[in-house]
Amino acid sequence: MAKQQRGSSRAPNRPAAPAPSSNRPSGQMPSSRRSSSNWQPNRVSASKKSSGPNRTMLMTIGAVVVGLAIVGFVAIQQLGSTPASSSAALVTPGGANMTPSTIPVNGRTLGDPTAPATIDLYGDFRCSACYQFTEMGTAQQIDANLVATGKAKVVWHDYTIIDHNDGATASRDAANAAWCAADQNKFWVMHDWLYANQSATEAADAFTITRLLAIGQAAGMDMSTFQPCVQNGTHLAAIEAEQTSIPAGVTGTPTTIVNGTLVDATYSAIKAAVDAVVNGSAAPASAAPS
Repeated sequence: MAKQQRGSSRAPNRPAAPAPSSNRPSGQMPSSRRSSSNWQPNRVSASKKSSGPNRTMLMTIGAVVVGLAIVGFVAIQQLGSTPASSSAALVTPGGANMTPSTIPVNGRTLGDPTAPATIDLYGDFRCSACYQFTEMGTAQQIDANLVATGKAKVVWHDYTIIDHNDGATASRDAANAAWCAADQNKFWVMHDWLYANQSATEAADAFTITRLLAIGQAAGMDMSTFQPCVQNGTHLAAIEAEQTSIPAGVTGTPTTIVNGTLVDATYSAIKAAVDAVVNGSAAPASAAPS
């Protein structure tokens, strides 16, 4: 079983979130030292007040204006350096990375509900190893060769392990958005969009409520029901309850279990397990988590 890996490297065709710019102004004030060592501030004579502007006051005002300009520029730069994952343009999944629309769907189950083999898939939408599983060929082979042929069905389970590790709620909120999509029988559509738009560094801000709504709209959800479902956290209680029933052998994501037997989350291992079920042979040995 392949454990969830934090911040793993992505394939070159994955648009990684750009790092904040390091070319920021230093914020240091320009030097106010004069080149002439004998320069003295203009003073007003006690016997005669000047009717013109006080030179010291003008210099002070000038310094304040310059300082405020620099502070404002630095603030603008910092506001513009919001972590890229929260402001990045949405990526549209397509081609081989889309779950085939020809495969029957029932909620979070993909495939013929009467298929002899069941592949229970435990995943986290923030998980970079799950991205590799979903986008780099494994899921596509499973869909084409095992699910579309009627040998197996895939049942999704949320394991919000990254939230558990860093105390955020983005894994949970993304899962809720996927459940809200499932209410429209579009779970696997949202599944594809979430993985296409996760942070390459598993950052939580890729799945703020605002961005999840934007993803849902781009994915074609009926926003009249999707928006309140996401904003109100309609399925959060069910997702939290699921976390209390994670099988003991599931210690990372993605994890796959075929008809109750834990197997490595690789196509070859999953295919061998499914073939064993379909052919009626002995189930393969349980794979130790790796």
